Amino acid sequence: MSSPIVTLETKETRTVSLDPHMTPNDARRDLIIDAAAERFLEEGFSSVSVADIASRVGMSKKTLYVHFKGGKEEMLRAVMDRMLEGIRLEFQSIVGGKGDFLAKLDALMTFLPRRLAMLNRPMMRDMQRHAPQIWARIERFRRERLSNEFRSLICRGREEGFVRGDLDIDIFLKTFIGAVEAVVNPAFLADVSRSPADVLRTIKTIFFQGILTASAASAFERLQDGEHPSTTESHP
Repeated sequence: MSSPIVTLETKETRTVSLDPHMTPNDARRDLIIDAAAERFLEEGFSSVSVADIASRVGMSKKTLYVHFKGGKEEMLRAVMDRMLEGIRLEFQSIVGGKGDFLAKLDALMTFLPRRLAMLNRPMMRDMQRHAPQIWARIERFRRERLSNEFRSLICRGREEGFVRGDLDIDIFLKTFIGAVEAVVNPAFLADVSRSPADVLRTIKTIFFQGILTASAASAFERLQDGEHPSTTESHP
């Protein structure tokens, strides 16, 4: 059954395909979140006004405040909630999907830099300074949600013989998540003059090639070079 179609009356009339359970108000809210995300990621949180977002989405400021009574900060919270939920679902899809440990690890470490690239320095700096509660939610998500998903994956990798048996998973996860937190710290990025994605690629090499068995590390390195080693090799 195809999704119903609705025409939203905005300054720039838009026709969108709705989820069967989505109301026109839900659709308007989604359009506002889309526009807010675009503007925040382009110029940072503090440089964008409600009027800027209204202009981008083709609605009046009054309409925006109907959907987001908390104004710009509530829009930022909705943008970040959507992003974090997307990361959570993608993590679950990868970890619970097909393939062995190395394939899943490669998929995760390809996915994370792409997501981190969306959070440019002005955006991260602005959230730390002007929306600390939202920034704290993002840090909590990294510490708790990402830690749990990586723990599940690493435990499975150990069972499959890819991860060294003597690895202290608790210490590994605390140091790895700490390194990821440094990646999204604007002061750290300014000091190293690298993008979040570039730094994460280095962290990936340091951490994950260090925890793998010798044969798994070799296979993972070939995977990073674009080769596809057989998953039937022995991994003592």
